[in-house]
Amino acid sequence: MSRDLTTLWRQPRFPSIPSGGSTHQKERVMSKRQFRVLAAGLVAAVVLAACGGGSTDDPAAGDGGDDGGQSAGPLRMLGVEPTQGFDPATAFADASRVPMAMIYETLTERDGDGEIVGALAESWEISEDGTVYTFTLRDGIAFSDGSPITAADVVFSFERAKDGEALSGQLGTLTSVEAVDDTTVRFTLAGPMSTFPALVGRPANAAILSEAAVTADPDYFTMPTVTSGPWSLSEYTPKSQMTFTANEHYFRPPGIATIQVSFNNDPTANAAALESGSADVASVAYSDAERLKAEGTLQIIQSDQLAPLFWGWDRTKAPFDNKDVRQAVAWAVDREGKQEACWFGTGGVTYGNILRPWDAAYEEINTYRADSREDALAEAASLLDEAGWVEPDGGGTRVADGVDGVEDGTPLAFEVPYEGNWPAAECHVQLLQQNLQEVGIEVTPRKYDPAAYWGDVGNGLFTMYHGGAGAADSMDLYTNWFASGGSLTALTTHLADPEIDAKVTEAQQVDEATSIELIKELEQWQADELPMLVVGYQWPQVGMTQRVQNYKPGVDADSYTLVDATLSE
Repeated sequence: MSRDLTTLWRQPRFPSIPSGGSTHQKERVMSKRQFRVLAAGLVAAVVLAACGGGSTDDPAAGDGGDDGGQSAGPLRMLGVEPTQGFDPATAFADASRVPMAMIYETLTERDGDGEIVGALAESWEISEDGTVYTFTLRDGIAFSDGSPITAADVVFSFERAKDGEALSGQLGTLTSVEAVDDTTVRFTLAGPMSTFPALVGRPANAAILSEAAVTADPDYFTMPTVTSGPWSLSEYTPKSQMTFTANEHYFRPPGIATIQVSFNNDPTANAAALESGSADVASVAYSDAERLKAEGTLQIIQSDQLAPLFWGWDRTKAPFDNKDVRQAVAWAVDREGKQEACWFGTGGVTYGNILRPWDAAYEEINTYRADSREDALAEAASLLDEAGWVEPDGGGTRVADGVDGVEDGTPLAFEVPYEGNWPAAECHVQLLQQNLQEVGIEVTPRKYDPAAYWGDVGNGLFTMYHGGAGAADSMDLYTNWFASGGSLTALTTHLADPEIDAKVTEAQQVDEATSIELIKELEQWQADELPMLVVGYQWPQVGMTQRVQNYKPGVDADSYTLVDATLSE
């Protein structure tokens, strides 16, 4: 679930629900940085960056390059295959979501500062009680075939999204969406939702689709041809590559006419391709990134996004139905050792927090920080003893002794799968194996087919598994990772807790100070209950040749600033 081509994380600002009727003017409508996904979010290590139209105060004013022209290209990228396809209602892994965001546009998006600005919508208004959002579309916007994008297409897209897997949970409070006229659409919610402008800008999943094109072709999403984004998908060869061509009808013509993406899962090979000049943009392994930085022949971008690295687990059955076992693992993981060995000292570690220190809701939590490695292992051993997993005479793998639902003598042993195309994940699981062996837990690493990995996570097939994803800010993370029906909840926490849902919902509806306090409460709760175990943060490294110009990484899967990029000859 790694995230690539992202920008520096900035401290968010939380708006309050308007006390009176308010009109949010064109572009800089909202200062709250609330998510995408992973990711953001989510899933594969994707170097391909998706795009929309707004890194300046006026996205429509982009010039597509220093001379106002367009680089013919192609821009040659190395990335992963869109394993979940091209249907925004069902595809939420980044492997699919990132390329989808290149071909589908949304009503809003984030600019280079993480602010919510207009994309297909030029402005919106909020009713006095915060339950009705009225969006006005840009003049003259069109799909890639030249047909106009109308309010009816917006209605069709959101009615479809409300019934889909990706956004159904977050759109649960949407009671109606209606076309006022061809350029005006009204959303009515069951209650106030300050994050709604961010939700309708969720890259790819909040896509505006052509009702005529989708309904006319039952196989439309196999190879979408009439789309709303800055590029069109002109070629897709499974297991090989895909090609994107600039959409001449897009309201802000991109600076590069053609982008070719070759599918490749080997970061080491990526570095070699960049050095040879056979590729222009690719994610690279950390060892290669450090070497390439020192040599100075390539551009290396390191992000500092909110991209937690985590362990997920099945809390419905032993051993992880017992909080003591979850906390024991939290104590036993050598977080600093993992970051040094697997990430070459980049990124960060955490001992209880999910949020980064510069988030407004951050309050340091050191629940699992010990004075020494020996003390941490002692805490873990004590918790495992209390949970009924005892060390046999002579040492070795612990066994059950009075554990509910487990036959006495059953060893505390399980497989831990990881994405087979992510070297850092393999490194993490190997270190986990060593760390947990020190407290009598037997872990067997399992390299897993990346195409099936996150689908199987979502289907609950694993006892424990490795992951990593990104979020735009604290509200984005708790909405999409912790709330029932969140876009990444099935892949991260697997929660369906009415109390947590109520707290997340309340945090969206109250003033800034109260919202921050509620997020702090959620932070403390997760550190204790551990619906997932966050141990650090990833800082993806992306390499680019010198011919790539004017590119700046974005804050989410909708890396709209690729629209500004050009290629030098």
